[in-house]
Amino acid sequence: MAREQRPLLVLDGGMGHLLKARCAAVAGLPYEQQFLAGVLALKASPGDVAAAHAAYVAAGCDVITTNSFAATRHSLAKVGRAGDAAALAARAGALARAAADAPGRRVLVAGSLPPLRESYQCAGLPNDAALASEYAELADALAPHVDLFLAETLSTAAEAHAALQATAGRGKPVWVSFTLEDSARARLRGGEPLAEAAAGLAAQGHAAAVLVNCCAPGAAAAALPVLLRHAPPGALVGCYANGFRTTTSAWLRGGEADEAGAELLQPDPGEYDAEGAITPAAYLGHALAWRAAGACIIGGCCGVGPEHMALLAAAAREAAGGGGGAEAGGDAGGAGGGDGREG
Repeated sequence: MAREQRPLLVLDGGMGHLLKARCAAVAGLPYEQQFLAGVLALKASPGDVAAAHAAYVAAGCDVITTNSFAATRHSLAKVGRAGDAAALAARAGALARAAADAPGRRVLVAGSLPPLRESYQCAGLPNDAALASEYAELADALAPHVDLFLAETLSTAAEAHAALQATAGRGKPVWVSFTLEDSARARLRGGEPLAEAAAGLAAQGHAAAVLVNCCAPGAAAAALPVLLRHAPPGALVGCYANGFRTTTSAWLRGGEADEAGAELLQPDPGEYDAEGAITPAAYLGHALAWRAAGACIIGGCCGVGPEHMALLAAAAREAAGGGGGAEAGGDAGGAGGGDGREG
């Protein structure tokens, strides 16, 4: 079946901002690092994590993602908890699995394999072997609970190859998602052309889907034709964009053009509310355009919540004649032969 003809799988939206609003602040951390409250909630207030997952399930999402984005040694070292990374990832997997199994319909769990240093960091990363070893530790913790792995918000091709190496031979599909600069150039935040990064995944043979995330909706739109041309044969393609009027590139670069002269995308202010968050209706408009362009997997990233995904899931059900993406035959690139539990 051609990629463009696959049923749509609706991925969930961001967890970090939901939990940042629900959970107590972490004393001593600056505002921009308060996302750690979300990962610490896995032990301190697991009910909040479960409620966030449940909100996405209730919204109609076909796939929910483990709350393990910050469950890395690097991030947890900021609060003296580096040694808890694997245990927190396992807890994240268990909570997501319970939420996915609750509704009486098929909901898949994606195990998040995030950047292992700072988000958007492109230089000074560990060597390939060290990256793969740390990803393997997280994959070991998540594997008993998940249907697939989602290596996400990757700024470099090297991170993708390390994640694929770490997940090889586990019998679970792997989705790879790159974060892009917020321009129409379809380039990773590390500067590599998306075309090269996507095509290079074929060498390891088990990337079931290639996506882009944590970028402006316009950057995702520019990326989809590139993914359709260069993703490994048979791989699904998709995207899940940010929901903030201030793009990540503008935040990182102060709103100026980069060294190569590519102008940053300027979001339409009419799509955002008074607080600078994209409206559900505006996000749906982008999502429907991505679907028309060939996306098989669509979700939301930072600032995109259950109310956004509910509109998309309803549209997907209508397009499928009443069935959701997973139940209409979406297979997550091979996931779903079992329930993701191993023991």
